[in-house]
Amino acid sequence: MSLPRAIISELKLRGERLAAAESCTGGMIADLIVSESGASEVFLGSLVCYDSSVKKSVLKVPEDILKNSGAVSRECALSMAQNALKLFNADYALSATGYAEKSDRPDVEDGTIYVAFASKKFSVCEKLVLKKSRNENRLFAAKFALSLLAKNL
Repeated sequence: MSLPRAIISELKLRGERLAAAESCTGGMIADLIVSESGASEVFLGSLVCYDSSVKKSVLKVPEDILKNSGAVSRECALSMAQNALKLFNADYALSATGYAEKSDRPDVEDGTIYVAFASKKFSVCEKLVLKKSRNENRLFAAKFALSLLAKNL
């Protein structure tokens, strides 16, 4: 059984729902889930907030996080996941934000992506530093997000 299929089955059993907030993955987390039959029973949606202005205005990531830590940071990823949890009224939320290839910040390595998981009880964030192509890095981060969810269910 594929990981997305296993997640959908587990969420169905629990009567719980999932949402996502995606930046660098551009909807790949959502795509992995909705590619499986039955996703509509557990998946509420994903907000692709690629630009920081959308992270701030729609997802309500605090301006001080974007200004002080940056959109590519643990703080931003956690805020994205926690705010998606509230926005979608979900039981769980995932987020991904980062540089799928070249970083435009000297203090952040190329291929740095933060992936976060949030529930009503706790949140966690993992930092990835990926060295493959842009789209391979994006797909790896999306799959990693699902594995982070599975680990915390």
